[in-house]
Parts: sequence; C-alpha cells; structure tokens
Amino acid sequence: LLPHRASLIPHRARPIPNRDRKGAAPVREPSQPPPGVFTSPRFESDLTVILRFVRDSIRRAPRRKTLTIAAIALGSAVATGMLGVMLSIGDKINRELRAAGANIVVTAKAAAVTGGIGGVTTAAAGAASYMAEADVPKIKSIFWGLNITGYSPSLAARDGSLALQGVWFTEKTGLRAVNPTWSLTEGRWPSDSSTTEALAGATAARRNAWHAGQKVTILGQPFELTGILSTGDETDDRVLFPLTSLQQLTGHAGQIDRIEVAALTKPEDDFARKDTRTMTAVELERWSCTNYVSVIAKQIADVIPGSVAKPVHRVADSEGTILDKVSGLMGLITLAAFLSSGLTVWSLTATTMMERRGEVAIMQAIGATRGMIALLLGAEVAAIGLAGGAIGAAGGVALARFVGESVFRDAVEISWVLPGTIMLAAALVALAGAWQPLRRALSMDPAVILREGL
Repeated sequence: LLPHRASLIPHRARPIPNRDRKGAAPVREPSQPPPGVFTSPRFESDLTVILRFVRDSIRRAPRRKTLTIAAIALGSAVATGMLGVMLSIGDKINRELRAAGANIVVTAKAAAVTGGIGGVTTAAAGAASYMAEADVPKIKSIFWGLNITGYSPSLAARDGSLALQGVWFTEKTGLRAVNPTWSLTEGRWPSDSSTTEALAGATAARRNAWHAGQKVTILGQPFELTGILSTGDETDDRVLFPLTSLQQLTGHAGQIDRIEVAALTKPEDDFARKDTRTMTAVELERWSCTNYVSVIAKQIADVIPGSVAKPVHRVADSEGTILDKVSGLMGLITLAAFLSSGLTVWSLTATTMMERRGEVAIMQAIGATRGMIALLLGAEVAAIGLAGGAIGAAGGVALARFVGESVFRDAVEISWVLPGTIMLAAALVALAGAWQPLRRALSMDPAVILREGL
C-alpha cells in the first residue's frame, strides 16, 4: 500500500522471510539490511520520500486541497493588504490631517499666549514683542526640516474693533500651505506684492455688508476686497492683508509676531513627555532623533532668535488618537482574517483525517513512529499553507496599493520582508489549525481501526 515509504520503516519492524530452496534461512549479519523490497536510505533520502508523500497526497484530493489553499490565500491577502497600509499609514494620515491647520505655533518671548490657533495677542513691549521676518526661512534648516510641510508668518493689528492680520498668501508657503482647506466663497486671493488689496473673513464681511470687489477704508487707507474667505474659525472675524502692506501701515517693517508651522510628526508617547532635564545622554539623543512635535518645536525655537515654539496639542493629540484607532482597526482585521483561515484549515483537516485514519493506522502497524507520521502530515499541511500564503501575499500587495491610491491618492510601498513574513505566518496558521485533527488521528489505536476494515 505504501511502497514509497519503505525507507522510513525500521528494519526490525519488517521481518521478511527469505528462505532458500532447502527451507533454511540464510545467515545474515545483524547490520546487513534485508534484501528484496527494502529500499535503503542510500538510494532514496528521507526528504525525497516526504516530498513524494506530499505530492501524492495533494493529487488524491485536489478539490479539498484547493479549497484549503483558497481559504489561506484569502486570509493572507487581507493580512498583507492591511499590514502594508498600516506600516506606511503614519505619514499619509499626518499629511491628510495637515488640512486641520498648524500643529506648532511660534511667538515672540514677550508675547502673551492665550490659547489655540489664533489665540495669541501681542503685548506692548516694543521690539521684544516681535520676531524678524528674515529669520522665518531658518525653520527649514532644522534637523527635521524635511518634515515641515508649510509655515505662515503673520502680524496682528487692530483698527478700532476690527481685527487685522498680515500674512503670506503664496500657495507653496504661507497661509494657503498651512491651511489647505480654507476656501473663498467669492472673489480671488490678493497678491503678496499688492499694497491696495485685502481679503475679508466671512463673519466680518457679513457684519459690515461687504462683498468681493468693494472698496473699503481701513487704517485710513483705501483697499479693494478681492474676495471673501471662509475658514470656520476666528479668522472669519478678521481682514487679511499682504504681510508687507500691513507692516508698512503699522510701522513694523520686517517684523512679525506669530508663525504657524505644519509638520509631519510622530504621536507623542510617555517617552516623548519625559522631562529632558532628567534624561541620560543616550535618551536625549533618542528623543532628539524622533520627530515628536515637541522635538520639532524646540528645534524651531533654537533657530528663531527671541522666539518660543509650542505644540498645538489639540491638533497633535488628535493625530495620535486617529492613527492609533486606524492602526488598531487594521490589526483586528488582520487577526480576524488569520483566525478565519485557521478555522477553515481545522474543519477541512478534521474531515480529511477521518477519511485517512486507515492510512495512518497502516503506517503505524508496519512500524512508522508517531513522530514520523506527524512529520509527513505536517509537511503536507505546511506546504499547503506556504502555497496559500504566497498567493495571498501577492494579492495583498496589489490590495495595499489599491487602498493607497484610492484613499490616500498615493502608492503604498511594501518591503519584501512583509510578504515573506506573511507566507511564514500562513504556514504556522495552517499547522495550528491542523494540530488538533492530527493529534486526534495519531491517538487512535491502529488495531481497532484495521479491525473495522478501514
């Protein structure tokens, strides 16, 4: 029944009568293998026998094996896709959340910080309340300069009860780079080089019955409102001017009182909140080389003379919360995918072992140990798991790239390590799912099974 497994059966378990014509058994040395049907390991290695066993077993029930491979491939594809997105989702979510505005606010040391975005008012302390506009580009020179996606310097002023603010309107840097979701309800953006154009917030325009194209007088000078801006925050109550124009009107040429910075950061953990004064040299180096929002804020304050940079925790904390929840959700989906694959393998293996218990009993009866039988059947299950994992990993890479393109409008780059890990995990999941049916089949008494005629 099992000719190709003969080399796995010990000599002592295969007494073969080989008498001569006179009926006398030939004299043989104890170490001499019996002649005839015995196949010596010298001619057929155990590995070859295992491979032949797995091949023949898969050929006997191709539909069931195909169903098992499909179940493992489906779970592996979902796992690869979710893990691929999760491992590269941090920067992509940070870029999406940058639409929420700046996560770092830089002010002069003499300024009084009263809270969140737009909550900074300058104290009447002379030049100490301002920073030099010429120092703003230094922000990109810090260690984490490549993580800075935008910065917007500004200068605040008032005309009676009307709040004024001078800003950069350019798209690559300035107001529009830091707040990409802000939009005009009518009109157009002013030019940074103009001294006669301004932009009214939606609330200020509604209160004063202004509209785009209207001429208004502010600080004793005539301006044309080129558009109406809607932001959803306190900026709607202001009138925005080109920064140079407001500096000239207020007598603060080349000066600013606030810089809003948008940066790609890592969500802060307990280590990030640790007091740097109590850190060792190694811990301080590790802290400085991690793109925490507090690290970037400190580096900005170091390169802008007379400034204080503080994280906007409302924005920074929300980024970490969202990232943790999305990562947790993808982790649960991955776990559920592998669990369902394992249950499928368990169900199919249990049915297969019930049908093949006669084969297992015969192998035990002719001398195969339980360990050898477990190795043969485990190799079969592991091969099926690897095949399903390979197919699923290839499909998961395509799934991850599709999710990246459709959700984040950017391709997801996946390292070769992930598909390899998924293949190994698929083999382990298959073995875990088949463990209980294999253990039950090996625990059966072969004499009872053979007596039943199976």
